[in-house]
Amino acid sequence: MSAPLPNLQFPAKTDRNSMRPVLDRIAGTTVMYLQQSDYLVESESAPLLAAYGEKLGAASGFMPDFLEFAAEYQAQKHALTAEGELARMQRLLRNSLNDRVHCWSFGPLSGRASALYEHCPVLRPVCMALGCPATLAGETSIVHVTSLNPVSALAASFWISQELNRTSEGDAPFVFSFFTDLPAWQLLMQRHFAP
Repeated sequence: MSAPLPNLQFPAKTDRNSMRPVLDRIAGTTVMYLQQSDYLVESESAPLLAAYGEKLGAASGFMPDFLEFAAEYQAQKHALTAEGELARMQRLLRNSLNDRVHCWSFGPLSGRASALYEHCPVLRPVCMALGCPATLAGETSIVHVTSLNPVSALAASFWISQELNRTSEGDAPFVFSFFTDLPAWQLLMQRHFAP
């Protein structure tokens, strides 16, 4: 699959309302992979997606990440903590995505937090809405993207590649996708997107 979400249309605008269908699509795709991995049954999926949709509609500030929301929702049902549920879902998603996303567990992303957004300002609201901090390592040849949700990381990677290919005249950048644990992701989100 060339795109993580086949036929996903990226909106021209990146405001909250325009990004909502993308976030809904990421949530639906994530649920599909979790069902295929026998983590969720179909009867659990609709209420989870509906509850996430309500959370998106009521959110102010950062858009809620679907996997973090799902982990908190599922932790109420299972004996694991939200972080335990999150790690379990991340493993299943990574396996479903054929190792296209790797775990980032060794310090901060290389590169300056604002370098990609200075180079291509349209990507900052995209990365912020998707919950995917990204950095440029080197000039513009290597981009690192991380998220809690491997599906979000792949969607952001594809979007970043498309945008950088559209705006640059040189070679296509190498975009690497990662997922990380909750504390590291929260720190990266603050570092990249806090006012």
